[in-house]
Amino acid sequence: MIDDVSLMEVAANGCSNHVLDFLHYCHTLTSEFDCSLVVLNHKDIYSTTERPTSMLQMEYLADILIKAEPLATGLATDVHGQLTVLNKGMHNQQGNSTNKFHNFHFRVKENCVEYFYPGNRS
Repeated sequence: MIDDVSLMEVAANGCSNHVLDFLHYCHTLTSEFDCSLVVLNHKDIYSTTERPTSMLQMEYLADILIKAEPLATGLATDVHGQLTVLNKGMHNQQGNSTNKFHNFHFRVKENCVEYFYPGNRS
């Protein structure tokens, strides 16, 4: 689990190629040891860079992308944001790869987070 990949780039003196090489190495280990690699990336850090290649490479390697964003419709009192989940690792009955896309709303409570489908708040 990597908490913030942008800090790795700082540690590598700004060389994103070293960070990508390390992530590729970790990605190969996941299949060898049957484990998962979880990487947190702050998209706003890379939004001002000229080359978002590291973001694109990480999204390419990922089997599941989870993006936490504010609501597209603006602020609401009972919903704090939305999660967009893209599962690229799904296979149908014919063995073809398909992408599964889900959208959830969430509300942050004192000791937990409540997730629900849009319009289905209980």
